[in-house]
Amino acid sequence: MDWKPKTTNPAILTALSDYRDFLMRIATLYAGTRLVELIDLFALGGETKIAISDDFPEGMTTIRTVDQLSKSIQCGEYGQLALGLGVIQLCTAFEIFFDSAASSHGVAVSQADSFDATHHSIGGTVKLGNKTLMQIRKLHLSLGVNSPMNSDEVLIKLASIIEARNCFTHAGGLVKTLKAKERLWAYRIPSTVGQPLKLKDNHLDDFLHYMAINTLAFVNNVP
Repeated sequence: MDWKPKTTNPAILTALSDYRDFLMRIATLYAGTRLVELIDLFALGGETKIAISDDFPEGMTTIRTVDQLSKSIQCGEYGQLALGLGVIQLCTAFEIFFDSAASSHGVAVSQADSFDATHHSIGGTVKLGNKTLMQIRKLHLSLGVNSPMNSDEVLIKLASIIEARNCFTHAGGLVKTLKAKERLWAYRIPSTVGQPLKLKDNHLDDFLHYMAINTLAFVNNVP
């Protein structure tokens, strides 16, 4: 995608450069995960030990075997773990960018800035009180600019991605409530209440592009 912004605002340009670099590091790490899934690990020997540190004697070091890693890959657990960690990092990068943007323009938010948004897939309004989403709406209002990112539909779909992150971060990967299920469905992410959230292999790159494209749409309207 084209990372050449139209704005000349130095603070925004610095924040955008940091955001892009963070995303590329996430992409590199996930690409490594996909590569490991393609390698014939059994050629290394199933009992081969993989120590995650060399600070302690073997009896005190956390160790996994090639066989354990292979089984995790085959059952899909490894891929889902990588997707979950990737989504967490995507949201972190997103939050850092908008914290910087809000700070550089003197925009502060509180729960008083939460707002109602409407999306066709929900069939009604939903209150958005996530800090980053409130920053996005308030930045548009404060700067007197508009971009596709400020639409209810985009903000609710961003809320879906953040909800996925929340499932991994705060609920052990489970979809614990009907509210979470409904928010996920705004991005057409299927889920079942009380069951683990399972993402598709393409979801991480879908989320990355959706967040980045809309972030750039905002940046290109910043004075």
